[in-house]
Parts: sequence; structure tokens; C-alpha cells
Amino acid sequence: MEKDELFKLICTILIILSFISATLSIIFAFELREQRLKFFKKHNIYFKSFYVENREGMTLKGAMYIDYDLLKEDENSVPSILMINGINARKEFNFEKVFQLVKFGYAVFVVEQRGHGESGGPSGFLSKEPKDMEDVIDYIEEEYDFADTDHLGLLAFSYGGGIGAILQAKDDRIYASVLYHPLTSLKGVTERIPFQNLVGTTPVIKNIDDIEDAFDIADEDNTKNLLIIQGKEDRIILPKESKDFYNHLNGKNREDIGLQNRPGLNHVENEEDEDSFKYAIVWFEYFFHDSTINITNRDEEIKDISLKEFDYPEHFYSETFLMISIVSLFIALSFLVIQFKINPIWKEKSFQKISMDTPEKRQLYNKMIFRRTLFYVLPVLLTGIIFSYINTSLMYGYFLFYPLITVIIMLFIPSELHANWKEEWRNWINNDSKIFLYSLLIILIPIMLFILIFSINAELMFKSTLPIVNTTVLVYFFIFFGSAIMDFVYLREWKPRHTFILFILRPFTLLIFVIFVPITPFPQLGGITTFVLFFLLIGVLFWYARQFSLVLSKYYKNTITMYGLIFLPVILIMLYLFFRIL
Repeated sequence: MEKDELFKLICTILIILSFISATLSIIFAFELREQRLKFFKKHNIYFKSFYVENREGMTLKGAMYIDYDLLKEDENSVPSILMINGINARKEFNFEKVFQLVKFGYAVFVVEQRGHGESGGPSGFLSKEPKDMEDVIDYIEEEYDFADTDHLGLLAFSYGGGIGAILQAKDDRIYASVLYHPLTSLKGVTERIPFQNLVGTTPVIKNIDDIEDAFDIADEDNTKNLLIIQGKEDRIILPKESKDFYNHLNGKNREDIGLQNRPGLNHVENEEDEDSFKYAIVWFEYFFHDSTINITNRDEEIKDISLKEFDYPEHFYSETFLMISIVSLFIALSFLVIQFKINPIWKEKSFQKISMDTPEKRQLYNKMIFRRTLFYVLPVLLTGIIFSYINTSLMYGYFLFYPLITVIIMLFIPSELHANWKEEWRNWINNDSKIFLYSLLIILIPIMLFILIFSINAELMFKSTLPIVNTTVLVYFFIFFGSAIMDFVYLREWKPRHTFILFILRPFTLLIFVIFVPITPFPQLGGITTFVLFFLLIGVLFWYARQFSLVLSKYYKNTITMYGLIFLPVILIMLYLFFRIL
């Protein structure tokens, strides 16, 4: 069998495998959907997604759950709970708690904050979210006749608890609240993770130090019927911060303000702990169903709380087969396109080698290095000065603006192989642009197919979707690719041994920038040790990213698109797992 025929056979097998795996992925998504629909039917639960347009015109995504028998009520008589999850969380998170609350007779409304999941915007980091939740309550009041919106319950976690602490103080419709380790003090968090100059001014946040937190807004006059559940081993929201907020509300002298400390539990363990949740149920039951409960003796009262068996179907077969499908398709496309499209172009291409056989050529080469290095450093100096006045932000300044400016400048500084920049890029268009497009398609086709099928499957399975349509995608794109492409155009056509200058130059440019936009070490993340390592290793990380792309380019014959292979999956993972603040 000839080599070309063997390639075609292997690629055909891989494409068939990809098609079968994609089909199985969708089949398993439908299967899980049916299992979950049976679960809702078995437990007599009605659920529905909803969208709320806030006062700024931004869309917030949520989901509502209620017992079918209560859905018939039309006199605003059903006790209802607004649930706000923590940072990076989606509306699908903490569903077991939603289930238990529905079984106790509550309607539950879960909302994704701005900058989270399918909701719009970047995050306001407490500055906008309480008003967003007021708009959500307005929506519930208008759309759902069964919900008692004059006496709402509030269940919130961590960052969501910080939103809830402000919301319950500002909106009288919140009747009873349970806050897990709430973010009540921004100062406490920014002292441990001082990210003010890391993020700086965003489209929503002008100055993080000016944001009013729960200590600024809530007090003993506007706060009622509130329970704080705090893990004693929590190192994210410290127990002292919850105790200080409890004292701020004069909790010691009030029965309707409670602090439930949970020994031995950290931040995550507290949220997952069954007994911690029983304390929340005791609190809600007293205010909504049974006033004979003694909320001052919660340790005894939780003994009478029995949770229902939670048998919600779950598996990851759909995601597993989708990954098999995409990887198979990527390998097949790589073999086909490289063998039958890229390699023929590559074989006909003429190459120029960097030669140092004369003093004049060595002088031209050294002059190119000097000029590029000079214009690699000067923009960061200019950027640091500008951003020290307009926006003290490492992300926007060093990782976004500085690379964009430097890339533009570097495009006009050719190597000694070319008479001028026009000749260099004309040569690239004539000789390399086709290879660039072919290798780009190898990457984009599988990724676009992954996004499409993943999104369809997530909707089918009632799982978290991939929030790909938002402005943060562009910001992440420029942050990751800007820095990588800046180093690529700076080092293009250099001798390999000279590229090690990046080890020194990257930390040096970062040091210049932080002279103008100071970045404080993060005590929570290792303090000064981590800070120094970050400075020392940033050049190493970018150099290895470049080297990895060069290794891949031996097969794909193009370096720039290999950055896409490295960074596009990272961007998708970040969009899926983390909230959006930029």
C-alpha cells in the first residue's frame, strides 16, 4: 500500500470514529435528558429557565423550580427563595439544595450574576449586582402569581452572600436570609488578594476601593431575620469577618440575627455539609412554615430535619465521547491537510538562511536585534506612564495594550533578509499565507464543532453551557495571543541561541511596568515568594510557549497558528470555569 493511500485510510478511519463518537455524544445527551425529565416527573417538580432584562438593558439568566401542585396557586401565597451562588458558580450549581427546598414546599429562583455563565456583562464585583437582584425580584413579582414576593427568602453563598447581605438591607421584600460565609468586607479580601491594580478600571468597576460593601450598607435597623453560616477553618472568608458583621448588626442582643459557626469546616466543606444546610432549613422553616421552632436552639432543631434522598441522574459519557470525536477529527484533518495541502506548498518554497559570513551581514543582524529590543522596551515604558494616569491595571496595560502597540511596531522592523518591511510581508503573503490558512482551518474546524455540539448537549442535559458570545472572549483573545504574537514577531528569524534573551527581557519589561503601576504581593497566594517567582518565571513561560509552538510548526509549517492550538482551549476553559471581570 502506497504512503498516500495509507494516509487516506487512516484519516478515513479517524473521521468515521469522530462521526460515531459525536453521534454517541448526542445520544448520551438525549439519554441523560430523559433520565432527568423522569427525575423531575417522579418528584413532581416543575422547572423553567427565564431571562431578566435589568435596568441597564443587560440580560440575566435564571431558573425556577416549584412543586407542580403549588404551581396552580395564584394568590402570591407560595413561600419563595431567591438563591445566589458564589463566584464562578452557575445556575446549575447547588441543585441538591434547590431540590431539598422544593421538597420542603418552597419555590426556588436561581439567578446567574452578571459576568457569570449566560448572564451578560463583566462582573460589577458587588457594585451593580444588588440592583440587578432587585430587578430580578421585580420580574418574579410581575411574572409569577404563585410567588409571595412580599416575603421572600434569600439563600446566598460567599460572593453571592455579599450581594445578598446588601440586597436584604436595601429591599424590604427580603423577609428572611441565610448567608453562607458572605463576602461582607471587600477590604478584608483585598488585603489578602490585593487585585486592585491587577484589574484596575473595567467597563463596570471604576475604582474597587469605592465600592460599598455590606458593612457600608447593612446595619441593625435595615437588617432582619438573618442567619450566617460560617466554617471555622475557612481561609477565603475568615471567621472573624463573619463575626464582625454579626456584631455590626448587634447580633448578640437579637434573636433574629444568628451566627452559626461550623467547627472543622473550610469554605468548600461548609457549603457541602449536610448539617450546615439543615441549619438553613431550620431558619427558613421558622419564618415561613412553623413559628414554634426555637431558632435560638438550632443545634437541637436540626435533629428533626430529614432530607430527601437525592437521586438526580448524572454522567459524563456525552462529554467523553465529544472529546474523542474532536481529537479524532483534529488528527484526521492534520494528516490530510499536512500531507496533501501543506507539504506540497512547503516543498516548492524557497528558503533564505541567516548567514553571518561577512562583517556587513553580522552588523545588519546585530542592528536588527538592537532596534527590535529597543522598541520592545520603549512601548512598556510609555504604557506604564499612560496607565499610571488613566487606568492602573496590569491586565489592561501590560497584557493587552503593551503587546498590541509592540506588535504593530515590530511589523515595521524587518530582518536583514529583507530590504524593508513591505518586502517582508509581501513575501509572507506570497509564500506563507496559504499554509497559515490551512493550518488555521485544522484548528478552527474542530474547535467550532466542539463549541456547537457542547452547547447543544448542555442545553439537552440541563447542564452549564459554554458562554462564548460575550465581550470577554475578545479580551481573553488579545491578552493571550497579544503577548505570544509580540514575542513571535520580536524574535522572528533570530538564531535560536539569541532567543534566550526573552528570559531576561520579559521580567525586565514587567518590572518597568510595575514601577508605574505597583502590584502588591498576594498574601493568600504565597506572598513575596510567589511574587518574585512570577517575575522570574514569566520570561521562561513565554519562551517555552514559543518553543512549543516551534516544535508543532515543524509539522504544521506555521508558528502563529500553533499559538491558537495552545491558547484557544485555554480560553474556552477559562470562559467555562471562571467569572468575567474584564
